[in-house]
Amino acid sequence: MRKLSLFVILSVIFGIMSASIIVDYKTKLASESIGTIQIDGTNYFCVNDLNKAFKAKIRNNLLDNRLKVNVFNEQIIFLLNSPYLQYHGEVYNFRFPLKVKSGKYYLPVVFLTETLPRLMPDKISYVTGIITAEAPEDTSIKTIVLDPGHGGKDPGAIGFSKKHFEKEVVLEVAKKVKTLLEKNLPVKVLLTRTDDRFVSLHQRTKFANREKADLFISIHCNAHRSNKVVGTEVYYLSTAKTDEARAVESLENSVVYEYEGGADAVKKYDDLAFILADMAQNENLEESYKFALTVEDEITANCRTKNRGVKQANFYVLRGNFMPAVLIELGFISNKEEEKKLIDKNFQEKLAKSIFLSIKEFKNRFDRM
Repeated sequence: MRKLSLFVILSVIFGIMSASIIVDYKTKLASESIGTIQIDGTNYFCVNDLNKAFKAKIRNNLLDNRLKVNVFNEQIIFLLNSPYLQYHGEVYNFRFPLKVKSGKYYLPVVFLTETLPRLMPDKISYVTGIITAEAPEDTSIKTIVLDPGHGGKDPGAIGFSKKHFEKEVVLEVAKKVKTLLEKNLPVKVLLTRTDDRFVSLHQRTKFANREKADLFISIHCNAHRSNKVVGTEVYYLSTAKTDEARAVESLENSVVYEYEGGADAVKKYDDLAFILADMAQNENLEESYKFALTVEDEITANCRTKNRGVKQANFYVLRGNFMPAVLIELGFISNKEEEKKLIDKNFQEKLAKSIFLSIKEFKNRFDRM
């Protein structure tokens, strides 16, 4: 792997540090200039500049006063207004506290020159004003897996007319989303099924992980015992909070019992519940929630469907996905009017465009974090 050199201009003249840090790459990338400011007599730099130098992912959690930064696929957790950080379960002191100024986060320059080389000696070293580091990895969204629900022996929800099935509608919508993505964004798009075949829920998540997907979207149509119920709702992985969410969770998870081996198959999926405690999965819950909000807003605004909100449920198909993942219920095929819409090609185009716009917005924001 080619190396890059990060030249830190720390010219000390009469005890005053220079006003910028120059990032000089040994690749064709143009050099970067990271500005520094003095806060309480100490030189600081904006945390967002770690993204420029190392393609770092930065997330803040104001509820527990923490800032999470992923550098070289390793997570560093900072406490706001504190000189302490956590890395690999150990606590480190970088002497000067993380500061918040005008809504932005700032770290002392010594974090770059002393602390980061100490945390990652195999990735970064610092000698006499020069930091040498491995080339940053591209952490942007590059691979997207679309998951048309059901298929083959599993028809999914049955339409009001008894003539149309969920598995047909969602496959058409997924294909249209794939076309829009490939035409307009530099991404690789994969489908968990491309025709009318049965794919187990475990195979779907295994496929997404094997392909190292950066985003997973499971597409479905809803059903209700009352044919008057209408609207769009989007789910992300968590424990179902409402009776309605539990009902949808039960409906989508019932495929395991009916088509994948009964009670033994259900137990196998339930034994995977520990995944919810995995840090990588937990990290993705926040992004999954934000993406779910974007999808819900786009579909209900552009397709004029009833907004039934973003909800939480413990869907088997979302368990084990180590990337942001959501499940979309496009509408209720059990309702006479929504069934007519869902099978209409023009309406399917609107749904696909709404999902595409959601992905585009999410990707733009995620890639800039």
